[in-house]
Amino acid sequence: MFQNFVSFLLGGLVLAAGTVCRADDWEFAVAPYGLLPSITGDASVGRIDNAEVSLDPGDILESLEFGAMMQVEARHSSGYGVSLNYAFMNLGTNATGPLGFTDFGADIFQGTLEGFGTYRFTFEQSTLDAYAGVRWWDINIDVDATTPFGARSLSRDKDWVDPVVGVRWLPRLSESWRLLLQGDVGGFDIGSHFTWGVQGGAVWDAGTSWSVVLLYKLLSVDYEAGDKSTASYFAYDTITQGPLVGVVFRF
Repeated sequence: MFQNFVSFLLGGLVLAAGTVCRADDWEFAVAPYGLLPSITGDASVGRIDNAEVSLDPGDILESLEFGAMMQVEARHSSGYGVSLNYAFMNLGTNATGPLGFTDFGADIFQGTLEGFGTYRFTFEQSTLDAYAGVRWWDINIDVDATTPFGARSLSRDKDWVDPVVGVRWLPRLSESWRLLLQGDVGGFDIGSHFTWGVQGGAVWDAGTSWSVVLLYKLLSVDYEAGDKSTASYFAYDTITQGPLVGVVFRF
């Protein structure tokens, strides 16, 4: 399913941009980055309800099994462009249920793929990027729970797509330094109840073709599916946040 979704998203965004922009004057940016996150919130799997998820950066570094993060952008001289961002973490961790009566051993996979159409407004000392598109969530939780009523094991693999709209503002402070302020909202009960993301920090333009990005990022989601009284129920209400360091290569 993941490969089909990526192919559909890439094809749709490139086709849309190509329809609007028929010239060859494109600029591309590739940005690998690292995030030192914490995750707070709660998750429900079947009748295991409101299991607290609380992972600080130390917990995540200790429990991280694998992860990767990358953003790719293409922008035409007319201002139209496309942006893709994929990030995922595979974690093994522990959680505690309501009032501490239940202990959980959990493997959590959290992946997000964002695909946006963009338009850039250029001013004398800043740029403003407006964007709209989708954020695809892929969440897999395997839970081993020990309760006063015995041991239970449950697994849920859920994915959904949220519509998202947002803006990114880059005012220039000097020849080498810019601020970056970005925010978006989405979900609107189409996928999740609500999702939002914000990030802010500085960009150091180290050369004409590459930059270093130092940000703080927060990403929240509130998703619920199924009947709460049945084993198919699933809910995921978390905030992932932390410092982000990346390198942007332009060509």
